[in-house]
Amino acid sequence: MGARTVLVRALLVSFVVVGVVGTPAPSGASQAPDSEASAALSSPDRIQRAIASGALTRERGYLYIAYALLAPDRLPRIYRSDVPFHGTVWLLELRRVVQTLPAGPERTELERLLTPDPGSFCDVLSPTPLPDQIQSAHFHIEYDATLIGGNSGLTIQDYIDSLEGSWTTEIDSFGWAAPPVFEVPPPGGKYHVRIEPTMAPVLYGFVSSSGKYAGPVGNNPNTAWNDQDADASCMGLNNDYSNFPGTPQRALDATTAHEFNHSIQFGYGALSGANAPDSVFVEGGATWMEDEVYDYANDNYNYLWPVFENDMGEYEDSPYPYWITWRGLTERYGAGNSGGGEDVMQRFWEITSRNEGSNLEAMNAALAPEGTTLAAAYHAYAVAVKFNRACGGGYVYPYCFEEGPQYVNGDGVQPGAGETQPHGTIESEGGSFSGSIPDNYSLNWVVIPETGPYRVTLTNTSTGGALKGSLICDTGRGLRVRALRAVVGAGESTSRRMFRGTCVSAVAVITNQAQTAPNPPSSVSRAYALSTTAV
Repeated sequence: MGARTVLVRALLVSFVVVGVVGTPAPSGASQAPDSEASAALSSPDRIQRAIASGALTRERGYLYIAYALLAPDRLPRIYRSDVPFHGTVWLLELRRVVQTLPAGPERTELERLLTPDPGSFCDVLSPTPLPDQIQSAHFHIEYDATLIGGNSGLTIQDYIDSLEGSWTTEIDSFGWAAPPVFEVPPPGGKYHVRIEPTMAPVLYGFVSSSGKYAGPVGNNPNTAWNDQDADASCMGLNNDYSNFPGTPQRALDATTAHEFNHSIQFGYGALSGANAPDSVFVEGGATWMEDEVYDYANDNYNYLWPVFENDMGEYEDSPYPYWITWRGLTERYGAGNSGGGEDVMQRFWEITSRNEGSNLEAMNAALAPEGTTLAAAYHAYAVAVKFNRACGGGYVYPYCFEEGPQYVNGDGVQPGAGETQPHGTIESEGGSFSGSIPDNYSLNWVVIPETGPYRVTLTNTSTGGALKGSLICDTGRGLRVRALRAVVGAGESTSRRMFRGTCVSAVAVITNQAQTAPNPPSSVSRAYALSTTAV
């Protein structure tokens, strides 16, 4: 992919409220994160929110993120959380950011924390020898037999089976390219995994391109093209999954599927270079893969829901919940099977590796062989994720989900996230609602009267954007979908009559499909008005 500079999108954008997008930040910055807003955030996400609000300087904030990864006991109590998180993208982000910080004690300490000791086994998160090792078909695994599993009851064989299951699905079945081997290969030329007893208690795991058997390889021999900057990597897994949601086995399986997908991303050379994907593709994509490999685990339910009014092009929140978007774009082509929806995501990473597209452009190209566009697929997903109806009867793709009701209500082990909430409501005929959504694929839902007919008009009251609207009637037996007659640009309007009769629920779905760049640096929010009139 060209230059080796890691350009994974700074996760600070996750919580920075940019003036042209979304809701303005409060005028007064508090000195600590809001307890209610931060309750479901991991420690790094709490800290990011504090940086964005001005409660922490960037220097102090990123040092605290390093503490969350490497020394959680040094983290101020207000930023501690028992919400689990993954480490891969935070390591990438910290190493990117430290180069931009001014000289001072925080930068010095951060550089010290991020510098692996000579002979480090797998980056700074797993630096020291472990007494035991074992080889499976594809993995060289180092661990401590006296500590393995902690309080979880998991055995070394459980770890082996989970890792091999991820390899079998992602490489052998799906056909993604295997990670390359470093010039100093692990024993047997297998992939290096560390089961780390000193890892932070709520850190699922991580993958890094820094380690005893990890580093740049240039071209991955397992792809049919020259990747140019592929990396061999190593993986760290938590020694004890008793601190995670669900069951320890579910958490382990979700983690191996997730982290091994990062191993593949490094192997494609896709996490470096000028067209490196934003974090919603990197982390949201790896979280999506959990469901493809271990469908039963459902650990990703714990991330739902994303911030729907934030756009794909410059997403402004934690990237993990965005997996549901990729699920919505791909599930109709088949879930958990070779040649199904995984083909879309595989094409995305291959296009990225070959420098044939970046971010939104690459995703649009990945969808093209399925006979659709990113704009069309995203709008259909916006319908499906509002109602979360199980497929069957009158509920059909692309407007349903295999596990839709479970996303809302849980599966009996993992809790559900509750219903997705609308952005506005028109109580009765003759009413209206005004809102705004940014360019580059974002959505709004407006509840409209359940009994028709009446006319609905969508007006783009801004100077840009491309707004697409559909009227949805949930009959209780299926979804009736009626698209408004035109995609509306600046100052334009379109209208259509709502269905006759009474719906169980009725919603206007609005998406902004204006794509301003392959990887937009910012997204402008576009105002609209939705009105209803008698017919």
